[in-house]
Amino acid sequence: MLVDSVVYINGERSHEVEPGSGFAWVGLLDPTVDEIQNYQQKFSLHSLAVEDAVTGRQRPKLDVYPHHSFLILKTVMFDKETSRIVVGDISIFVNEKFVVIVRHGDAIPMRSIRADLEKHPDRLKEGPTVVLHEVLDRLVDQYVDVAWNLQEDVESLEDIVFDDEIPAPSARLYTVKRELLEFRRAVYPLIEPLNRLATSEISNIDMKFAPQFADVRDHLMKVIDDVNTMNDLMDAALYANLALIQVQQNVDMRKISAWVGIGAVPTMVAGIYGMNFENLPELQWKYGYYIVLGALAAISAGLFRVFRRNNWL
Repeated sequence: MLVDSVVYINGERSHEVEPGSGFAWVGLLDPTVDEIQNYQQKFSLHSLAVEDAVTGRQRPKLDVYPHHSFLILKTVMFDKETSRIVVGDISIFVNEKFVVIVRHGDAIPMRSIRADLEKHPDRLKEGPTVVLHEVLDRLVDQYVDVAWNLQEDVESLEDIVFDDEIPAPSARLYTVKRELLEFRRAVYPLIEPLNRLATSEISNIDMKFAPQFADVRDHLMKVIDDVNTMNDLMDAALYANLALIQVQQNVDMRKISAWVGIGAVPTMVAGIYGMNFENLPELQWKYGYYIVLGALAAISAGLFRVFRRNNWL
């Protein structure tokens, strides 16, 4: 679906169809093959890049083709209702005369980026590289927000495991661990494209923006450091939680064993005198029943005290 297609001349919207002295900015959302083929022919987009843009689900990368450069990014949004992250894709075709952005999912608001840049024509007139930088900057800022939300979940589970010293729900631990790994898989590969944009001369991309791309890369590195730290904390929490579960199981087993030991004495006595023999000792005692019950009660009470003293009960 076509979201917007505008030609900008000197940073202002123009009614011209062709870029001329300006550049074209085309935005597409979940386009079909037929929709993107029109722009493929118009801007000479490479077929391999178009295939990647239509299918999505590619890892972040930067490819350079004869007529344009091609960048794939991962959008990430944190859903507070489900405490899950939502991952989407952005594909950007860029050269000095156009920028075509193909988006899958609504994780980053492209309309707000366009609106904000249109408020500053002096920036927009510098060309398509401004748009590329703004998208990358907003995207990494969104990574920072997602990392902050994930950190709250990690700290909450960490408090349960290490402070309260009670086992946390294993499903919740593994869910947060999985979200961290998925988040890391989305953001980590972006380091290499940003390194190239910050340090190398890339065809069709204005090299004067290298310092801005380097700043975005530094923010990304901070996010990755935070994710690695959270991942290590989750590993420690998982191991500690497993140890707490094993301790709890040992405590339960000791309690069960203690009660079984207490019940073993009366069970043994009852089993002996439940035999169907005619000549069993003490069967004719007048007070034998009460003596046996008293002895059993005394033995059971003694065992209870021993187990309690040794923290088995």
